[in-house]
Amino acid sequence: MNGTKSYEFLKKLYAFLGNQRNQSVYVVRFLNAAGSNYFHLPENRQHQTNEYLEAERRYAIDRSLTPEIKASFQNHVRLDDLTGFISRNMKRDSFAQCMEEFGVPSDAAQDLEKFARALAIQFNLFVNTDGDDVHNSVWEIYRALLEGHEITQEELRGPRYKGDDVYVDDGNRKHIADCYEIVHHEWRLQNHGNVEWKNRRLVLVNQADIHPRPVKTVIPIQDTEPGEFTKIATDIDARGFEGDFECKWEMQDADGENCFPNKKWEFNISIRVAFNATAGGEKRG
Repeated sequence: MNGTKSYEFLKKLYAFLGNQRNQSVYVVRFLNAAGSNYFHLPENRQHQTNEYLEAERRYAIDRSLTPEIKASFQNHVRLDDLTGFISRNMKRDSFAQCMEEFGVPSDAAQDLEKFARALAIQFNLFVNTDGDDVHNSVWEIYRALLEGHEITQEELRGPRYKGDDVYVDDGNRKHIADCYEIVHHEWRLQNHGNVEWKNRRLVLVNQADIHPRPVKTVIPIQDTEPGEFTKIATDIDARGFEGDFECKWEMQDADGENCFPNKKWEFNISIRVAFNATAGGEKRG
């Protein structure tokens, strides 16, 4: 699985945060701001060194968050506090570079507060995932925040079912289509948790807000055991309207409840529709 790990995330971010004496102190302050008191800084400031806090430093080098550390967050990070910590310490002269390092396109709008919030929400994925491999969703989260969508504290509490998790193969989440073209999109999903998926479906939740029209707006997902992969797909008609559109999907259970409110962007796909007189209704995927 092509994901990113918590220590890779922390190490990468450390390079762009000023006012941090060393990696050890940074790790403790970051985790404290996020809501964990698992580590404490020694009162004796001369002991606030990489050598003295070697165990803490490893969490920005090569050590994943342990179940005990994850449990210390009590189900979610303190979103506002962690956002504030990141935004206050971000080096302004390398802010744009930091955005690019985390997968944000260079032509995207620069909003420090929203970007810091996206990073905080990304870190929450490590806290609420049983393993330590998660998809780098910073760009998807940041884009949603730029578009005015709120991501609440409640949504950070994790999946609807304890132990449930999903991995969505990146594939091609972005399509470019001619105005009268039909594009094909396929999701490759892995049950990455320890809960069997039964009677689930992928549901388009914003059809009223977009012009492209998927042939299927409710796609059944075959029952899937933990560790297994499954594929689902739909064709999407561009319908002659130019513009940039995002199709937003949820995995829902048999009762219509969102199984992954903490991963509301994982299943989304974007479509850029432009007029091209030479294409005329060709189907591609």
